[in-house]
Amino acid sequence: MSQTEVLAIWGAVTGTIGTVAGLLGLWLRFRQHGLDKANLLCESSFGFDSPNRSLHKLTVRSIGRRPVAIDNIRYFITPRDWKQRLIKSWHHKKGRWLLHQEPKQKVKLGEGEKTEINISLPNGIAITEIYKVEVVDQAGKAWPVNWVASSRLQKVATQEVLDEIAKENDKRVVRATGYRLGEKYFLETKFNTKPSRSGTPCGRSFWFLDAKKYQEKLQNIKDIQFDQFLSGDIEELS
Repeated sequence: MSQTEVLAIWGAVTGTIGTVAGLLGLWLRFRQHGLDKANLLCESSFGFDSPNRSLHKLTVRSIGRRPVAIDNIRYFITPRDWKQRLIKSWHHKKGRWLLHQEPKQKVKLGEGEKTEINISLPNGIAITEIYKVEVVDQAGKAWPVNWVASSRLQKVATQEVLDEIAKENDKRVVRATGYRLGEKYFLETKFNTKPSRSGTPCGRSFWFLDAKKYQEKLQNIKDIQFDQFLSGDIEELS
């Protein structure tokens, strides 16, 4: 192999290495530029602490290096009229069928920080009517929230009264109310003696993960413990 051929091969090799190194450096600079930007990861979760208190919330995490200040939460409402639903995107652009929730306190997230914001909807707007949610920062950029479909919301984010039973005699009164709270079941009991009925009654509450265990407990309270409390054999439901 001549010296000219060796030099040609060497030039091709070094040229290839230089090209690869240049592309690698460009990719690293591009990656660094992406990391230096603001970036929010927004998720939703649903639950209940009691029939009177939901735990529906948004969790917002900053996964970029630039601090981000949250301005508001934007909820997209499904119009109730089917004709308006066909052009709901147009309505949203006009500012209609939108709901804005401002955080109770100013929130500014640095890299690796997170905040939780309780979902707050006005009376008359059901959570199942919300089909999309965005977190809007102070620069006006909207970050999508990982939101679930309406059919799933109906299961995890709504509640209903399942049973209401009460019994009393001339000395005592006892009642029980059963609820479905999301995917769990909740049984609330209240009991007290007369004439202190006007006072705050005593009570106990029970949580259940499935409908069968809820029904078994309700049946036991209704058929056995109600009569035991009214007769004075027991002083509280358990």
